[in-house]
Amino acid sequence: MFYFLSLYYDKFMEKTEEACLRQWRQDLLEHISGDVLEIGAGTGANIKFYPEAVTSLFMTEPDKTMRMQLDKNVANSNFDNVTTSGASAEVIDAKSESFDCVISTLVCCSVKNLEHTLAEIFRVLKPGGSLMFLEHVAAEKGTKRRKWQYRINPIWRRMMGNCHLIRETESEILNAGFEIKEIKRESMRKSIPVARPTIRGIAVKPLV
Repeated sequence: MFYFLSLYYDKFMEKTEEACLRQWRQDLLEHISGDVLEIGAGTGANIKFYPEAVTSLFMTEPDKTMRMQLDKNVANSNFDNVTTSGASAEVIDAKSESFDCVISTLVCCSVKNLEHTLAEIFRVLKPGGSLMFLEHVAAEKGTKRRKWQYRINPIWRRMMGNCHLIRETESEILNAGFEIKEIKRESMRKSIPVARPTIRGIAVKPLV
């Protein structure tokens, strides 16, 4: 099932991208600079929004079908200094304190171990570096949507490549040692209702 979703992911997400995601991606990325890592880059939806101030870009995507599309989009982009990799987000092939910024958009929901992933991001970021995140998350406690997320989550995970509807990503980011500098909570319009609650913003690795 997920193979076909990987193959047609861009088409599946098209209405949501038009409704909000493209603008959110652009807003999130417009001021970044330096050496950048994007985990779970998918088919490369972010590539067009990276500014010239980004000096090098390292993009990981473990799904082979998505990575084929990612490589095509990278080849058609204006970026010269881009490297793609099939590495997972839980084991990043980079030295500690290598990157000025890490990008995670709609990734934390589906990694096998979110705690390990955030620990790796923390490790490879330079002190003072930023994690820029855009993630769909669990709905507010006590809401009908949250109850439906819990009901649907087991079958959803099997169908959607380990995507979790009920992850508390904000608290996990804080637990990993980051300081959240900026955060917005908004509904991901035109998406499936159980996957609409999102957070996006900036988390910083402390200088000390």
